[in-house]
Amino acid sequence: MKRRDFLKLSAVSVFSSFAGCLKNNNMFHAASSPAAKRPNIVFFFCDDMGWGDLGCYGNDRIKTPNIDKFAKEGTLLTNFYVNSPVCSPTRASVMTGRFPAELRFFYALAAVEQNKERGMPNYLDPELPMLPRLLKTAGYTTGHFGKWHMGGPQDKTAPPPAEYGIDQSATFLSNGPGCYPPNSPQHESSKHIVNHAIKFIEQNGNKPFFANVSLSEPHSILVPSDEQMEPYKKWGPTKGGYRGAMQVYYAVISNIDREFGRLMDKLDELAIRDNTLVVFSSDNGPSPIWGWDTSHSGAGSTGPFRGCKASLYEGGIRAPFITRWPKVIPENKVDNELVLSTADLLPTFCAAADAKLPAEMKISGENMLDSLAGSRRQRSKPILWEYRYLAWGRHIQKSPALAIREGKWKLLMNPDGSRVELYDLKENPSETDNKASEQPIVVKKLRKKLLAWHKTIPLSDELPDAAGSFHYPWPK
Repeated sequence: MKRRDFLKLSAVSVFSSFAGCLKNNNMFHAASSPAAKRPNIVFFFCDDMGWGDLGCYGNDRIKTPNIDKFAKEGTLLTNFYVNSPVCSPTRASVMTGRFPAELRFFYALAAVEQNKERGMPNYLDPELPMLPRLLKTAGYTTGHFGKWHMGGPQDKTAPPPAEYGIDQSATFLSNGPGCYPPNSPQHESSKHIVNHAIKFIEQNGNKPFFANVSLSEPHSILVPSDEQMEPYKKWGPTKGGYRGAMQVYYAVISNIDREFGRLMDKLDELAIRDNTLVVFSSDNGPSPIWGWDTSHSGAGSTGPFRGCKASLYEGGIRAPFITRWPKVIPENKVDNELVLSTADLLPTFCAAADAKLPAEMKISGENMLDSLAGSRRQRSKPILWEYRYLAWGRHIQKSPALAIREGKWKLLMNPDGSRVELYDLKENPSETDNKASEQPIVVKKLRKKLLAWHKTIPLSDELPDAAGSFHYPWPK
């Protein structure tokens, strides 16, 4: 695909800044099937990184040379979706290949009392088929390093990562072994997580391995060091010891880039780069401004998209996705057509690893390996969302509670039929032109599929009254 095709997303004035990111070249045609040797798999997952936070996604303020280089070595998707606008449900979808609402993961796991109020479990059911366990059964050594947030530590009965098929772990927000040394400064969090991942890879590089490297950054509250912030001093106050919101946020993104580069260098050093499938992504959109948090909440970029974390508009659920597998996945490619979601990762990773899925396994995702390798095949099923708690962000960011994307169309609505919104994402990715009244046939078709799915969701009749509301206390 030529570079200019990336600019056809209709938000031309926004996307035009991408021009220098990936150069046009004559790309080879990737093999239609994976290489004979099963690859190692590295899944590098950021926390609250926006679609527009990287240089290769058009950000001309933040320095991300290692990730930009990685994008030139592989394929960058512009239509990658997480299956929830908040973290715990998205992580559950990666682990299970399911839409998280089907598992009663409606929101981020919290205290036991809050989970009960929201109709949620206290942890992800370890009896479900799990990505690491499926890979382990196929002969892989599995590791998880960094954020867990699928059970524990507020519930001491939550299973540790080992019960999900993970051989080695060093995590936080779990009941497993911790990942941070005592009294380590917060600005070193990503370094410690990557250190654990590097040690695991060094120990297991001579056999197939799966490493989930899950950072806590750039989730607020962020406390970068003065050294990390130095390149961005023009974005912060120059006197009084204050830190500017953009200065703080940009410094953390660049630190993520450094740590990602360090991990990729280790693959080169161990001469396993060519047989390692690497995916870089994020769990949801960037945070909105939280008054009780910090000023740098809200400094992340969604690119041209409306919405943010905790919204079903594109800015909350469309995430960066870059992947590399030499001689299988095309180099220096921007793919504007392929629509992929976190639920697709389990079947896709398992296909690459030749790991068999149980015949009785329920799954929402699809194996899209051939599409990543260059075919033009799309998902055969729509992507569906339910998000019940919509209290964050500016008023215009607050979406209806349900959404479906099929082809170029995206429908949002509430279960009671209110707030029906239909967007043509090819022509209007910013979701500012509601086509519901002009396209009644499309609305009827998508509405039927969305509500039929919603009725299968546990506790679907107990959706909170506030979910998806658009009330504003207009002056009287």
